[in-house]
Amino acid sequence: MKNFLCSCGQVLFFENTLCTHCHRRLGFDPVSRNLLALDPVRDLRSDATLWWRAAQTGQFYHRCRNDTEFDLCNWLVTTPGQPYCLACSLNQTVPGVRVDNDWQQCHRWWRSMEQAKRRLLFTLLELGLPVQSKSENPQFGLAFAFLEDWRSNPLVDEAHVLTGHAKGLITVNLAEADHVLREQARQRFGESYRTLLGHFRHESGHYYFERLIVTAADHEEFRALFGDERADYDLAIEDYYRVGMERERRADMISAYAQVHPLEDWAECWAHYLHMVDTLETAEQFGLTRGEQTVDLCIEQQIEQWSQVSVMLNSLNRSMGLEDAYPFVLSAQTLNKIRFVHRKIYPNSTPKQTVASVGMHP
Repeated sequence: MKNFLCSCGQVLFFENTLCTHCHRRLGFDPVSRNLLALDPVRDLRSDATLWWRAAQTGQFYHRCRNDTEFDLCNWLVTTPGQPYCLACSLNQTVPGVRVDNDWQQCHRWWRSMEQAKRRLLFTLLELGLPVQSKSENPQFGLAFAFLEDWRSNPLVDEAHVLTGHAKGLITVNLAEADHVLREQARQRFGESYRTLLGHFRHESGHYYFERLIVTAADHEEFRALFGDERADYDLAIEDYYRVGMERERRADMISAYAQVHPLEDWAECWAHYLHMVDTLETAEQFGLTRGEQTVDLCIEQQIEQWSQVSVMLNSLNRSMGLEDAYPFVLSAQTLNKIRFVHRKIYPNSTPKQTVASVGMHP
Protein backbone atom coordinates (compact mmCIF):
# COMPACT_ATOMS: atom_id res chain seq x y z
CA MET A 1 0.00 0.00 0.00
CA LYS A 2 1.26 3.45 -0.89
CA ASN A 3 1.59 6.35 1.52
CA PHE A 4 -0.73 9.28 0.89
CA LEU A 5 -0.40 12.99 1.68
CA CYS A 6 -3.07 15.67 2.00
CA SER A 7 -2.57 18.92 0.10
CA CYS A 8 -1.60 20.44 3.47
CA GLY A 9 1.17 17.85 3.93
CA GLN A 10 -0.58 15.66 6.53
CA VAL A 11 0.11 11.92 6.25
CA LEU A 12 -3.09 10.02 5.43
CA PHE A 13 -4.24 6.43 5.72
CA PHE A 14 -6.01 4.69 2.84
CA GLU A 15 -9.29 4.55 4.79
CA ASN A 16 -9.30 8.22 5.93
CA THR A 17 -12.32 10.36 5.00
CA LEU A 18 -11.23 13.59 6.70
CA CYS A 19 -7.84 15.27 7.14
CA THR A 20 -7.22 15.80 10.86
CA HIS A 21 -5.03 18.86 10.13
CA CYS A 22 -6.85 20.99 7.54
CA HIS A 23 -10.25 19.24 7.99
CA ARG A 24 -10.78 18.80 4.26
CA ARG A 25 -12.91 15.90 3.11
CA LEU A 26 -10.86 13.18 1.42
CA GLY A 27 -11.66 10.87 -1.49
CA PHE A 28 -9.78 8.14 -3.33
CA ASP A 29 -9.55 8.33 -7.12
CA PRO A 30 -9.24 4.74 -8.45
CA VAL A 31 -7.95 6.01 -11.81
CA SER A 32 -4.92 7.87 -10.46
CA ARG A 33 -4.91 5.65 -7.33
CA ASN A 34 -4.41 8.69 -5.13
CA LEU A 35 -6.16 9.92 -1.99
CA LEU A 36 -7.25 13.49 -2.69
CA ALA A 37 -8.20 16.49 -0.55
CA LEU A 38 -11.56 17.87 -1.69
CA ASP A 39 -13.22 21.28 -1.71
CA PRO A 40 -17.01 21.57 -2.22
CA VAL A 41 -18.31 23.32 -5.34
CA ARG A 42 -21.67 24.78 -4.37
CA ASP A 43 -24.73 25.93 -6.27
CA LEU A 44 -24.94 29.65 -5.44
CA ARG A 45 -28.75 29.61 -5.66
CA SER A 46 -29.39 26.71 -3.27
CA ASP A 47 -26.04 26.34 -1.49
CA ALA A 48 -26.20 22.63 -2.33
CA THR A 49 -22.94 20.86 -3.11
CA LEU A 50 -22.87 19.92 -6.79
CA TRP A 51 -19.30 18.69 -7.18
CA TRP A 52 -16.11 18.18 -5.22
CA ARG A 53 -12.86 19.61 -6.60
CA ALA A 54 -9.53 17.97 -5.81
CA ALA A 55 -7.13 20.47 -4.23
CA GLN A 56 -4.11 18.65 -5.68
CA THR A 57 -5.29 18.35 -9.31
CA GLY A 58 -8.31 20.64 -9.83
CA GLN A 59 -10.37 17.72 -11.15
CA PHE A 60 -14.07 17.42 -10.30
CA TYR A 61 -15.75 14.38 -8.73
CA HIS A 62 -18.97 13.16 -7.13
CA ARG A 63 -18.98 11.27 -3.85
CA CYS A 64 -20.17 7.67 -3.88
CA ARG A 65 -23.75 7.05 -2.73
CA ASN A 66 -22.45 4.60 -0.11
CA ASP A 67 -20.50 7.55 1.28
CA THR A 68 -23.27 10.15 1.29
CA GLU A 69 -26.01 7.79 2.53
CA PHE A 70 -24.22 5.26 4.74
CA ASP A 71 -20.76 6.70 5.50
CA LEU A 72 -19.20 3.46 4.25
CA CYS A 73 -16.99 4.51 1.36
CA ASN A 74 -14.28 7.05 0.55
CA TRP A 75 -13.86 6.29 -3.17
CA LEU A 76 -14.86 8.91 -5.73
CA VAL A 77 -17.19 8.54 -8.70
CA THR A 78 -15.16 9.12 -11.85
CA THR A 79 -17.89 8.30 -14.40
CA PRO A 80 -20.47 11.11 -14.86
CA GLY A 81 -24.03 10.11 -14.07
CA GLN A 82 -23.09 7.05 -12.01
CA PRO A 83 -24.23 6.84 -8.36
CA TYR A 84 -21.53 4.47 -7.17
CA CYS A 85 -17.74 4.39 -7.30
CA LEU A 86 -15.83 1.55 -8.98
CA ALA A 87 -15.63 -0.47 -5.74
CA CYS A 88 -19.29 -0.14 -4.78
CA SER A 89 -20.51 -0.73 -8.34
CA LEU A 90 -19.26 -4.31 -7.93
CA ASN A 91 -21.69 -5.01 -5.07
CA GLN A 92 -24.49 -7.41 -5.97
CA THR A 93 -25.87 -7.96 -2.45
CA VAL A 94 -25.27 -5.92 0.71
CA PRO A 95 -26.85 -6.07 4.20
CA GLY A 96 -30.34 -4.61 4.32
CA VAL A 97 -30.90 -1.38 6.23
CA ARG A 98 -32.69 -2.16 9.49
CA VAL A 99 -34.25 -0.07 12.22
CA ASP A 100 -33.59 -2.50 15.07
CA ASN A 101 -30.84 -2.17 17.65
CA ASP A 102 -28.55 -4.51 15.72
CA TRP A 103 -28.17 -2.11 12.77
CA GLN A 104 -25.16 -0.34 14.28
CA GLN A 105 -23.32 -3.65 14.63
CA CYS A 106 -24.33 -4.69 11.12
CA HIS A 107 -23.19 -1.30 9.85
CA ARG A 108 -19.74 -1.77 11.46
CA TRP A 109 -19.39 -5.20 9.91
CA TRP A 110 -20.43 -3.91 6.50
CA ARG A 111 -17.89 -1.08 6.82
CA SER A 112 -15.16 -3.63 7.60
CA MET A 113 -16.21 -5.63 4.54
CA GLU A 114 -15.96 -2.58 2.30
CA GLN A 115 -12.57 -1.59 3.69
CA ALA A 116 -11.12 -5.06 3.07
CA LYS A 117 -12.65 -5.18 -0.41
CA ARG A 118 -11.17 -1.79 -1.34
CA ARG A 119 -7.72 -2.89 -0.17
CA LEU A 120 -8.04 -5.94 -2.41
CA LEU A 121 -9.12 -3.78 -5.36
CA PHE A 122 -6.26 -1.33 -4.81
CA THR A 123 -3.73 -4.16 -5.16
CA LEU A 124 -5.51 -5.61 -8.21
CA LEU A 125 -5.43 -2.18 -9.89
CA GLU A 126 -1.76 -1.73 -8.95
CA LEU A 127 -0.99 -5.07 -10.61
CA GLY A 128 -2.83 -4.02 -13.76
CA LEU A 129 -5.38 -6.82 -13.48
CA PRO A 130 -8.82 -6.40 -15.10
CA VAL A 131 -11.49 -5.15 -12.70
CA GLN A 132 -14.84 -5.08 -14.47
CA SER A 133 -18.40 -5.19 -13.17
CA LYS A 134 -21.07 -7.61 -14.35
CA SER A 135 -22.78 -4.76 -16.18
CA GLU A 136 -19.57 -4.09 -18.14
CA ASN A 137 -18.78 -7.74 -18.77
CA PRO A 138 -21.72 -10.08 -18.02
CA GLN A 139 -19.67 -13.21 -18.72
CA PHE A 140 -16.40 -12.40 -16.96
CA GLY A 141 -17.27 -9.47 -14.67
CA LEU A 142 -16.60 -9.43 -10.93
CA ALA A 143 -19.24 -9.03 -8.22
CA PHE A 144 -19.50 -9.27 -4.43
CA ALA A 145 -22.25 -10.46 -2.11
CA PHE A 146 -22.14 -9.86 1.66
CA LEU A 147 -24.68 -12.26 3.13
CA GLU A 148 -25.99 -12.84 6.64
CA ASP A 149 -26.99 -16.11 8.27
CA TRP A 150 -28.53 -16.93 11.63
CA ARG A 151 -25.28 -16.16 13.46
CA SER A 152 -25.52 -12.46 12.61
CA ASN A 153 -29.26 -12.04 11.88
CA PRO A 154 -31.87 -14.53 13.12
CA LEU A 155 -34.46 -13.00 10.77
CA VAL A 156 -32.83 -14.24 7.55
CA ASP A 157 -33.61 -17.56 5.89
CA GLU A 158 -30.06 -18.92 5.59
CA ALA A 159 -28.84 -21.11 8.45
CA HIS A 160 -25.27 -20.95 7.23
CA VAL A 161 -23.67 -18.93 4.42
CA LEU A 162 -20.42 -20.24 2.99
CA THR A 163 -17.72 -17.83 1.85
CA GLY A 164 -16.78 -18.74 -1.72
CA HIS A 165 -16.67 -17.93 -5.42
CA ALA A 166 -18.87 -18.96 -8.34
CA LYS A 167 -18.85 -17.53 -11.88
CA GLY A 168 -17.34 -14.20 -10.89
CA LEU A 169 -19.45 -13.72 -7.74
CA ILE A 170 -17.45 -13.60 -4.50
CA THR A 171 -19.66 -14.29 -1.48
CA VAL A 172 -18.41 -13.45 2.01
CA ASN A 173 -20.36 -14.27 5.17
CA LEU A 174 -20.95 -11.03 7.08
CA ALA A 175 -20.09 -12.86 10.31
CA GLU A 176 -16.46 -12.97 9.15
CA ALA A 177 -16.30 -9.26 10.04
CA ASP A 178 -16.95 -10.14 13.69
CA HIS A 179 -13.57 -10.60 15.38
CA VAL A 180 -14.87 -13.04 17.98
CA LEU A 181 -16.69 -15.31 15.51
CA ARG A 182 -13.75 -15.24 13.12
CA GLU A 183 -11.30 -16.17 15.88
CA GLN A 184 -13.56 -19.01 16.98
CA ALA A 185 -13.58 -20.33 13.41
CA ARG A 186 -9.79 -19.97 13.18
CA GLN A 187 -9.34 -22.06 16.32
CA ARG A 188 -11.97 -24.63 15.29
CA PHE A 189 -10.32 -25.29 11.94
CA GLY A 190 -6.76 -25.13 13.25
CA GLU A 191 -5.77 -22.20 11.05
CA SER A 192 -2.69 -20.15 11.84
CA TYR A 193 -4.04 -17.16 9.92
CA ARG A 194 -7.58 -15.98 9.21
CA THR A 195 -8.43 -12.36 8.32
CA LEU A 196 -11.16 -10.59 6.39
CA LEU A 197 -8.67 -9.29 3.83
CA GLY A 198 -7.24 -12.79 3.53
CA HIS A 199 -10.71 -14.09 2.58
CA PHE A 200 -11.07 -11.48 -0.16
CA ARG A 201 -7.61 -12.19 -1.55
CA HIS A 202 -8.19 -15.95 -1.50
CA GLU A 203 -11.56 -15.78 -3.25
CA SER A 204 -10.19 -13.38 -5.86
CA GLY A 205 -7.70 -16.11 -6.71
CA HIS A 206 -10.57 -18.36 -7.83
CA TYR A 207 -11.91 -15.53 -9.98
CA TYR A 208 -8.59 -14.80 -11.68
CA PHE A 209 -7.88 -18.48 -12.25
CA GLU A 210 -10.69 -18.35 -14.80
CA ARG A 211 -9.30 -15.14 -16.32
CA LEU A 212 -5.59 -16.05 -16.45
CA ILE A 213 -5.42 -19.85 -16.89
CA VAL A 214 -6.97 -20.14 -20.33
CA THR A 215 -4.70 -21.95 -22.80
CA ALA A 216 -3.79 -25.63 -22.96
CA ALA A 217 -0.21 -24.67 -22.08
CA ASP A 218 -1.44 -22.75 -19.02
CA HIS A 219 -3.38 -25.78 -17.78
CA GLU A 220 -0.50 -28.15 -18.44
CA GLU A 221 1.91 -25.98 -16.45
CA PHE A 222 -0.67 -25.55 -13.70
CA ARG A 223 -1.25 -29.30 -13.34
CA ALA A 224 2.47 -30.00 -13.16
CA LEU A 225 2.68 -27.73 -10.10
CA PHE A 226 -0.69 -27.92 -8.35
CA GLY A 227 -2.32 -31.11 -9.61
CA ASP A 228 -5.35 -31.75 -11.79
CA GLU A 229 -8.04 -29.13 -11.14
CA ARG A 230 -10.61 -31.44 -12.81
CA ALA A 231 -10.68 -33.66 -9.69
CA ASP A 232 -14.08 -33.78 -7.97
CA TYR A 233 -14.19 -30.56 -5.93
CA ASP A 234 -17.28 -31.29 -3.82
CA LEU A 235 -15.91 -34.68 -2.80
CA ALA A 236 -12.57 -33.11 -1.86
CA ILE A 237 -14.27 -30.48 0.33
CA GLU A 238 -16.42 -33.12 2.03
CA ASP A 239 -13.36 -35.26 2.74
CA TYR A 240 -11.40 -32.29 4.12
CA TYR A 241 -14.03 -31.30 6.67
CA ARG A 242 -14.76 -34.93 7.57
CA VAL A 243 -11.14 -35.56 8.55
CA GLY A 244 -10.65 -32.03 9.91
CA MET A 245 -7.71 -31.31 12.19
CA GLU A 246 -6.73 -34.99 12.28
CA ARG A 247 -5.34 -34.66 8.75
CA GLU A 248 -1.55 -34.75 8.61
CA ARG A 249 -0.16 -31.43 7.38
CA ARG A 250 2.10 -31.65 4.33
CA ALA A 251 5.25 -29.57 4.85
CA ASP A 252 5.48 -28.65 1.17
CA MET A 253 2.02 -27.00 1.13
CA ILE A 254 1.51 -23.35 1.99
CA SER A 255 -1.36 -24.13 4.39
CA ALA A 256 -3.55 -26.98 5.54
CA TYR A 257 -6.43 -25.70 3.42
CA ALA A 258 -4.24 -25.79 0.32
CA GLN A 259 -4.34 -29.60 0.61
CA VAL A 260 -8.08 -29.69 -0.13
CA HIS A 261 -7.89 -29.41 -3.92
CA PRO A 262 -5.53 -27.97 -6.59
CA LEU A 263 -7.85 -24.97 -7.01
CA GLU A 264 -7.62 -24.20 -3.28
CA ASP A 265 -3.85 -24.55 -3.42
CA TRP A 266 -3.81 -22.00 -6.26
CA ALA A 267 -6.11 -19.61 -4.36
CA GLU A 268 -3.92 -19.87 -1.24
CA CYS A 269 -0.76 -19.15 -3.25
CA TRP A 270 -2.52 -16.28 -5.05
CA ALA A 271 -3.53 -14.76 -1.71
CA HIS A 272 0.01 -15.04 -0.38
CA TYR A 273 1.36 -13.36 -3.50
CA LEU A 274 -1.00 -10.43 -2.84
CA HIS A 275 0.06 -10.41 0.83
CA MET A 276 3.66 -10.18 -0.30
CA VAL A 277 3.43 -7.46 -2.96
CA ASP A 278 1.15 -5.21 -0.88
CA THR A 279 3.25 -5.50 2.30
CA LEU A 280 6.48 -4.97 0.38
CA GLU A 281 5.06 -1.80 -1.14
CA THR A 282 4.21 -0.58 2.37
CA ALA A 283 7.69 -1.46 3.61
CA GLU A 284 9.27 0.38 0.68
CA GLN A 285 7.15 3.47 1.35
CA PHE A 286 8.44 3.60 4.94
CA GLY A 287 12.06 3.07 3.89
CA LEU A 288 12.30 -0.46 5.31
CA THR A 289 13.55 -1.87 2.00
CA ARG A 290 16.04 -0.41 -0.40
CA GLY A 291 16.42 -0.42 -4.14
CA GLU A 292 13.86 -0.35 -6.91
CA GLN A 293 10.14 0.22 -6.52
CA THR A 294 8.26 -2.97 -5.67
CA VAL A 295 6.45 -3.06 -9.02
CA ASP A 296 9.82 -3.00 -10.82
CA LEU A 297 11.29 -5.93 -8.89
CA CYS A 298 11.59 -9.35 -10.44
CA ILE A 299 9.94 -12.17 -8.52
CA GLU A 300 13.26 -13.40 -7.08
CA GLN A 301 14.00 -9.97 -5.61
CA GLN A 302 10.49 -9.84 -4.17
CA ILE A 303 10.93 -13.26 -2.55
CA GLU A 304 14.28 -12.25 -1.10
CA GLN A 305 12.88 -9.01 0.33
CA TRP A 306 9.82 -10.82 1.64
CA SER A 307 11.97 -13.27 3.60
CA GLN A 308 13.56 -10.29 5.39
CA VAL A 309 10.41 -8.21 5.88
CA SER A 310 8.29 -11.11 7.16
CA VAL A 311 10.90 -12.03 9.77
CA MET A 312 10.97 -8.40 10.88
CA LEU A 313 7.16 -8.30 11.09
CA ASN A 314 7.08 -11.43 13.23
CA SER A 315 9.84 -10.10 15.49
CA LEU A 316 7.95 -6.82 15.99
CA ASN A 317 4.77 -8.72 16.84
CA ARG A 318 6.61 -10.91 19.34
CA SER A 319 8.05 -7.78 20.95
CA MET A 320 4.45 -6.65 21.53
CA GLY A 321 3.40 -10.05 22.88
CA LEU A 322 1.35 -10.83 19.77
CA GLU A 323 1.22 -13.87 17.53
CA ASP A 324 3.29 -13.88 14.34
CA ALA A 325 1.93 -11.59 11.64
CA TYR A 326 3.02 -14.11 8.98
CA PRO A 327 3.06 -17.60 10.53
CA PHE A 328 4.16 -19.48 7.42
CA VAL A 329 7.26 -21.15 6.00
CA LEU A 330 7.36 -21.21 2.20
CA SER A 331 8.83 -24.43 0.82
CA ALA A 332 10.70 -24.65 -2.47
CA GLN A 333 7.59 -26.15 -4.09
CA THR A 334 5.37 -23.35 -2.77
CA LEU A 335 7.80 -20.72 -4.06
CA ASN A 336 7.59 -22.31 -7.52
CA LYS A 337 3.82 -21.98 -7.34
CA ILE A 338 4.12 -18.31 -6.34
CA ARG A 339 6.49 -17.79 -9.28
CA PHE A 340 3.78 -19.30 -11.49
CA VAL A 341 1.24 -16.81 -10.11
CA HIS A 342 3.66 -13.99 -10.88
CA ARG A 343 4.16 -15.21 -14.46
CA LYS A 344 0.40 -15.33 -15.06
CA ILE A 345 0.09 -11.71 -13.89
CA TYR A 346 3.23 -10.60 -15.74
CA PRO A 347 3.48 -12.97 -18.72
CA ASN A 348 6.42 -11.05 -20.19
CA SER A 349 8.56 -11.18 -17.04
CA THR A 350 12.08 -12.56 -17.42
CA PRO A 351 13.07 -15.38 -15.03
CA LYS A 352 16.27 -14.83 -13.04
CA GLN A 353 18.27 -16.95 -10.64
CA THR A 354 15.81 -18.56 -8.26
CA VAL A 355 15.73 -18.51 -4.49
CA ALA A 356 15.39 -21.81 -2.65
CA SER A 357 13.02 -22.41 0.24
CA VAL A 358 12.44 -19.44 2.54
CA GLY A 359 11.80 -19.57 6.26
CA MET A 360 9.31 -16.82 6.97
CA HIS A 361 9.43 -16.75 10.75
CA PRO A 362 12.28 -17.27 13.23
